[in-house]
Amino acid sequence: MPPRRILKLLPAIIVVVVVSHLVGLQVSPPGLFGDEAAFGYNGWAVAHHGVDQYGAAWPLFFRSFGDYKGPVGVYSEALLTAFLPLTPFIVRLPNALAGIALAMVAGGLGWRLTRSQTVASILILEASFEPWFFHLGRTMLEADLFTPLCYVLALLALARDGERRLRNCLAAGIALAIAPFTAQPARFFTIVMVGLLALSFGGRIRGHRLAALVIPPVLATAIVVAAGGAAVARLGAVSVFSGRSVFDGVRFALTNYPQYFGPRLLFVNGDSNFLLSSGFGGLLFVTAIPPIVLGVFAAWRRRDEPMARIALLGSLLAPIGPALTTTVSSRRDVVALPFFLILLAFGWEALLPILGASRWRVAAAVALVVVVASPYYLDYAVVYPVRAARAFEAGQIDAITRAHDIAGGHTVLLFYGARDPSIQALFALRPYPGLTDPLQSVGVRLLTRPDELASAQAGDIIVLQAGDPSPPPGATLLFEESVQGRASLLDMRESTTVLVRVYRAAG
Repeated sequence: MPPRRILKLLPAIIVVVVVSHLVGLQVSPPGLFGDEAAFGYNGWAVAHHGVDQYGAAWPLFFRSFGDYKGPVGVYSEALLTAFLPLTPFIVRLPNALAGIALAMVAGGLGWRLTRSQTVASILILEASFEPWFFHLGRTMLEADLFTPLCYVLALLALARDGERRLRNCLAAGIALAIAPFTAQPARFFTIVMVGLLALSFGGRIRGHRLAALVIPPVLATAIVVAAGGAAVARLGAVSVFSGRSVFDGVRFALTNYPQYFGPRLLFVNGDSNFLLSSGFGGLLFVTAIPPIVLGVFAAWRRRDEPMARIALLGSLLAPIGPALTTTVSSRRDVVALPFFLILLAFGWEALLPILGASRWRVAAAVALVVVVASPYYLDYAVVYPVRAARAFEAGQIDAITRAHDIAGGHTVLLFYGARDPSIQALFALRPYPGLTDPLQSVGVRLLTRPDELASAQAGDIIVLQAGDPSPPPGATLLFEESVQGRASLLDMRESTTVLVRVYRAAG
């Protein structure tokens, strides 16, 4: 396609990217998972009271129900909720904006690597609409897309002889220094990324330029290490070595590692967790296979070039950390996305001359992409909100808010069953943070044993999720929160799934 036509299409591409990342952000995925609510409440608490939910003033890492949230995500929420209302849309907005920024930076990287406006435009679309990127940009389980954004910014600064300029090396170093404070995987992988860059560029980066690249992320990693347990709170719980011998742990990791390259995860089923994947197709469309394969071959032929070495070695190194955890998780492998983008750039550079030989080839390629991608996005808009409703604890915040409104001075009782509804209540009711029992201050009590339900006083409101014990005898059902829709694109029948039931205790 002529360069002038690409430039004319670029504004339209940007508009489509922005709109697609923001429209329906509060609807699909449905509800608001506890981790997302924790980001929102802690951000709101810092913005309005200067403390987190436990009363710690302006912390670096945020303790939240056994886990620690990174500062980039929480302070992004604080910045937004300082002048905007705390809603599911606002909670998810930071990752959505990071996804938009990542797409634009990926396009810039594609341009720097290939000097092709077409490749740059395609990379914007790839980083926007491949399911792996798209879905992470619509959740706030952690500041997931900020991690690859930092890494791709560093690569953009160093690409095309950027390593020869001190300011570029410093910009790359600063971007890498931010990464450990984004999502959990970056706390461990950033120092690997620094070593990978130093190794791949070799003698091309020396002296002041090397110091500018290396010192900021090393200092940032040192701060993370100094934070101790706050930075690695969940590592022990999910490690393959937890409760296993070293031999069994290594064997477990070796079993996990190849799955990150397997077609089942990448192209067929995706992540089995509906929080991390829609359950329709893989993390990538099958149409990404040709440019990825061509990109690998092109990178191997160009392995004397730093960026080619970074793509190949980085792709092999990225899944090592995720493989050391007990479950195969696309979120933990988010550090692989920058290397995937480099391979795509190389692959599309090789593929475009083949497609460009005939308009029919171009038309067929576009049609194939539309045919493959359309069912995914139709499912995401229509079926996924129903499929993932329980996974994202949909209905919980609305039920707690409404229950509190009709309590009339009586206590609202929540039950800690399969999941802890406390953070949902904090998000919904926004008590003053840092109190010994913030829920009590807004008339809410958390029950942890089924027999405690019998302690409900006359008029108390009881909020029960699916799977919780039955209400005490005589309790009256006040309302239900449910989701209605189709079970699949091929099933035209609609069904109703009850998510939360709210009762009033008998007098």
